[in-house]
Parts: sequence; structure tokens; C-alpha cells
Amino acid sequence: MVRLFMRLVCAVITLLPAEGHANHDSLPDPPPEHTSQKLIMLSHPDRTAVTVSGLSSGGFFAHQFHIAFSNLIKGAGIIAGGPYGCVENIPNPWTPFWSMPLDRVSAAVVACTHYYGERYYGLRPSPPRAEDSLRIIREAANQGLIDNPSDLAGSRVWLFHGKSDALIPLQVMETLRRLYNALGVRGPNLQFDQNQTGSAANHGIPVNTFAGESKFPVRNCGQHASPFVIQCGYEAAEMLLRHLYPDGFKPASDDPHRDGTLVAFDQSEFFDTADASVSLHGVGYLYVPNSCSVEQCRVHVAFHGCNQNVDSVYDDFIRDAGYDRWAASNNIVVLYPQTKTSAANPNRCWDFWGYSGSNYYTRNGPQMRAIKAMIDRLIGQSPQ
Repeated sequence: MVRLFMRLVCAVITLLPAEGHANHDSLPDPPPEHTSQKLIMLSHPDRTAVTVSGLSSGGFFAHQFHIAFSNLIKGAGIIAGGPYGCVENIPNPWTPFWSMPLDRVSAAVVACTHYYGERYYGLRPSPPRAEDSLRIIREAANQGLIDNPSDLAGSRVWLFHGKSDALIPLQVMETLRRLYNALGVRGPNLQFDQNQTGSAANHGIPVNTFAGESKFPVRNCGQHASPFVIQCGYEAAEMLLRHLYPDGFKPASDDPHRDGTLVAFDQSEFFDTADASVSLHGVGYLYVPNSCSVEQCRVHVAFHGCNQNVDSVYDDFIRDAGYDRWAASNNIVVLYPQTKTSAANPNRCWDFWGYSGSNYYTRNGPQMRAIKAMIDRLIGQSPQ
């Protein structure tokens, strides 16, 4: 226990400003690109309760990871995300008689999202269909590229679409809901919050109150601007974690910095740093509640959105999106993996359209392998 505590103390040094006094709500400016601190193995991991969540590209990726590793991942919280293999089967509206699909990039920005609007050279592409994703999942499973989809039936899933979110069409998230239904996730295990109550949320992660320090103004619920953490009077991290871990869920900590430690770790050991297309940062982050030194803890992986990694928003996601407050009091370790910019990924998004290679949505995708290896390290599980 003492050894684990000392490793955490040493690791947190990398989070302090290079000059001046320690500020619990700041990363160095700019954040570090490297650290020698290795990702720890937890003392008392619960290997049966690993879950994921994400916003925007992180939401697409969380769902993709849930599908590919369904034997390990027991639940997912998805804010403004879409269905598995979304970009693979969007018909090109200019070739209706040949059923030629749109290229993946175009499908990503005009159909799976409306990042560039809803039209492709003047014509509106068809939205994604659950049956197309279901076919891709079954084909990938038959080829042994993802886990057996039957493992998904017992999962818990929480979906959220902000009423003012024009970037992710509601229809895309309805397709995601139908896909989970087709995979056996229904009834109380699946909750789809369409933001019918409370402030209308734009494209961001809602928090009750943004209490941290930031280089950005506090964004209200209806804004879509960096750091994409929006003050709504309700908290997505609470809602998704409460749904994923419903038994005995406790109130949030009033001081997660007192009740846990944020650790920087070397992310580069989990991927090929010579391959720039992987687009992963050299440093990732881990929040560990103090209770985990003596009690069993679950692991939750939180995927940031585009332009929301530490290079973009510093600690506004890893400290201020709400996860740590609820994790501290509920024995949940939160892994915050990080992307970085690359030629094919200038906005630091998670890969849901294939910029890292055509196997991006399988267990063999470079980002998928890296995150799986991080989880394996945390829970003390041998890589498969």
C-alpha cells in the first residue's frame, strides 16, 4: 500500500505548473508531452465492472469499444455519439442506382454528424441505419475481429442527446438506440435521455456548475464552444455513472482533490509511436480515489471529444467534467486517455471513421488495442 501511495505522489508532480505554486486546477502550460511514470496496476480492481463513456467522437468511440470488447466492457454512457461503423454504409446521394457508399470522411461530417452540414454537394445523404451497423457487427464477429455480440445483452447503456445539439442529429442517436435494442439491450438497462427536462443542452458535456479555473469563459448550457463543458444545472457524469453503477450509488465528494489523486502516465508504451496515424498523445491521465488503496474499485474510461484533449482545453475535461467528484465517493477509478493532432486528425478526435486504418473499429485497431492494453494493466489482466 505504501509503495502504491508513493507512486501516486511522485506521479502527480507532473501535473504541477513548471513555475509558481501548485494549483490543483491547472496543468503546465503547455501540458507535458512525455512522462516517465508508468500506468499502475490497481491493488483491488473489480474486473467485472469496467465501463466506458464519451462525448462526440469520444461517444462514437466509447460505443465502438463497447461493441468490440463486449466480454470486458459491461456498460457505456454515450453523449452525442452514433452507431458502430456509421461511416461504412452511407449511400452517396449522387449515385442512387449504383448504391455506392460515401467515402468515410464525407459520411462522418455530413451524415453521422452534421459537422459540415447535412448536404453533400447539394443533396442530403441518408442517415445511418441500425440494420447496416448490425450487419457489420455480425460480419466482424464471424471473422473473430470483435467479441461475441451476445455478451452485450446484460450491458447497461445510457444515451444523451442535448435538445439544442445541431451537430449530432437526433436521428443518429435514435439509430444507436435501435441498434442496442437489436443487440438485446432493452428496458431498464437502456436509458435514452433526450433532454426533455432541464436546460436545453448544446453539443458539450453538461455539468451542474463549472467550478474549476479555466482559460475559457464559463459556457452556458446552450453554447457550443471550448472547452465544451457546459453549465446546465444537471450533470451528465452523475447520470451516466449512476446508471452504470446503480447499486448503492453515493453523493459526490465535495473535494475530489482531497479524496483522490490525478496521475499522469506514459501513454506511449501502449502504441507504436513511429506510426503518426495512431494520433495518440504521449501522456494519459488517471484519477484514483484514496479509498482504492484498501477497497475494491471499478474502472471507468472517459473519452474526451474533438478539440477537448489536454492540448486543447488543459484540465477542463479531466478535472472539471464532473467524473472525479462522483468517482471519489463511489470507488471508481477514471482513465482519461488522450489523443493528439495528426495530419488526418487535425481536431484531435477519436477514430470512428478510419483515419488510423481500415481496422479502426475492430479489436485490432491501433487506438482500440492501446485502450484495451491500458485497461488490462489497471485490472491486472494478461493481454489477450
